[in-house]
Amino acid sequence: MKEILLSELEYITPKMAQTLKKNNISTVEDLLFSFPNKFDDYTIVSYDEAMPDVNVTVGGVVQTKATVSNIKTKLSIMNFFVDIDGNKVRCTIFNRHFLKSKINYGVYVRLTGKFNEQKKSFTASEISFNEFSNNINPVFNIKGISDEKILALKEKVYDDFADEIEETMPKDLMTELGLIPLRRAIKYINIPEDNEEISKAIKRIKYEELLFYQLKIKYLLYMRKSHPEGVSIDFDKNKIDDFIKGLPFELTLDQKKSVDEILNDLNAPYKMNRLLQGEVGSGKTVVAAIALYAVITAGYQGAIMVPTEVLANQHFITFKDFFEKSGIRVELLTSSVNPKDRLDILSDLKNHKIDILIGTHALFQKDVEFGKLGLVITDEEHRFGVRQRVSIVGKGYLIDHLKMSATPIPRTLAISVLGESDISIIKTLPKNRKNAITKYLQYSERKEAIDHIKDEVSKGHQAYVIVPMIEESEAIDLTNATEVYERMVKYYEGFCKVGLIHSRLKKEEKDQVMKDFSENKIQILVSTSVIEVGVNVVNATTMVILNADRFGIAQLHQMRGRVRRSEYQPYCYLVSDSTNSSSIDRLKLVEENSDGFVLAEEDLIIRGPGDFFGEKQSGMVPFKMANLVSDKDILEVVNEVANKLIASNTLFDNPDYHNIYKIVDDNYNNKKEMLD
Repeated sequence: MKEILLSELEYITPKMAQTLKKNNISTVEDLLFSFPNKFDDYTIVSYDEAMPDVNVTVGGVVQTKATVSNIKTKLSIMNFFVDIDGNKVRCTIFNRHFLKSKINYGVYVRLTGKFNEQKKSFTASEISFNEFSNNINPVFNIKGISDEKILALKEKVYDDFADEIEETMPKDLMTELGLIPLRRAIKYINIPEDNEEISKAIKRIKYEELLFYQLKIKYLLYMRKSHPEGVSIDFDKNKIDDFIKGLPFELTLDQKKSVDEILNDLNAPYKMNRLLQGEVGSGKTVVAAIALYAVITAGYQGAIMVPTEVLANQHFITFKDFFEKSGIRVELLTSSVNPKDRLDILSDLKNHKIDILIGTHALFQKDVEFGKLGLVITDEEHRFGVRQRVSIVGKGYLIDHLKMSATPIPRTLAISVLGESDISIIKTLPKNRKNAITKYLQYSERKEAIDHIKDEVSKGHQAYVIVPMIEESEAIDLTNATEVYERMVKYYEGFCKVGLIHSRLKKEEKDQVMKDFSENKIQILVSTSVIEVGVNVVNATTMVILNADRFGIAQLHQMRGRVRRSEYQPYCYLVSDSTNSSSIDRLKLVEENSDGFVLAEEDLIIRGPGDFFGEKQSGMVPFKMANLVSDKDILEVVNEVANKLIASNTLFDNPDYHNIYKIVDDNYNNKKEMLD
């Protein structure tokens, strides 16, 4: 069916074949596997079953001629009486005056619309005179060809080629999951007789899509570990233990567990592909430092790739502090490094005089060569495109890759989109860290937040005031931030210093403001959302977010985490006058929940799996029927099935599974270079 072109079929005109091709339908398989995107149900409901003010389809016999009234230009009303199951009902339909001649006594009509409260009158949106037309009409939305023509074409093509539809699932698996054969599913989804057929077809297609997806993901993980292509890094465990003992704090249980998991991966013969996730302030950075120290004790270099210069600078300072007494050389490479210093860094990097290189997208450039790269760490890695990640990972020989994210990953995505990665989770916060007290305020109540800032500053603490960016207009964005800043300066005059940071500032100006804020020369920082990633000012205890409805759940939670970096009680104020009910619900959810994983699940439902990771990855789950969010119950079932098929070797040894094995193995060979 893949090879049979529709243009070769005698009952398809060249014009229709061309129109179908424009809709990416060229072969028999393309046509039968392009599913409807919805179904219009015209199943007739009896008069007694029909509920008032609910859309239904009824059938009846016309009792009177139709009368037409023209209310105004392009608006006409046609009225007539119909006998529906022995009940005389007045029927009204708009702008169908051209059908008046067809409506005569004794004519059968099928009407779709709503009854009034007393069920004495019926307002119809659609009318049909065919007593034997289909109850269910699939809607294909193929541009340039009506649904009726597509349905007729699918009926003909299915009759001619149904025998060539090959079953993809073994019988025992279909029985276990309660699924119909693929051939029947293709008929039911394209040419349904009733809703039961549609349900059975959708179930079969969704289960197959999600099962095959999970098997592909699990197979990638299986091959990485069962057929290793990595290098076992022989680190010095005693030195690592001494390094951990020398830290000015004790690691949490989750940090210790994460370190053990990472060290096991480094020591294993396969390439590490691990995601380290934890809330802002949960202590991911020290875990990353230990991992880097481990590869350095084995004679390798490490690289840290981050999405912003602010975060790169932050990490540079932090890691220099970590390794101050150990003789490890840490360098920073961003687009702001001057050309001479850049050449020196590149030369020293190639000659293995640098142990750790921290940078932004500047690390992707071809002239960046490492002497002996052993570990790449990407922070907030979902912000990079797949090719960018492969590019940096490709700078070493079979190197290990640790990905860090402060965005908690919902289980749905952890077992699907990220299923080929091992995952370490830091849920417990370091000792004495407290969850932020969060309040959702109307603008009329904002004085509470303003007075609270004054109170906190008087205790020696600092505060952020966030003004959201308006993507369509940098000018408006700047005006908003500047206005808020000027009002703050005036209000707190003589009490404390207020700083401003926004997208139009030069790098040197931004760096100076951030330096002054980190040194407490500025007590209140008014900012656009540029501080969302990577700013670490331990003394800041209050976060006020204006127009908070402009931010997503994950953004709000991450920004709130920026004031949860010390033993002091943190506070967060969400200020918004939005009247949009979903925005209000979102803000209340953040106000009431401090668990990032609970919030991540809700965020996933709102944004969908593609957008959860950002626009760059929106096409990562191309299902025709299944949905990772709404079908998460099916996903859980097929995830277990996929685990069982691989763990028991059924996928490899049972001849009934040969077709499925070929599909997942081909996928592995094609996607192998994207594994990291």
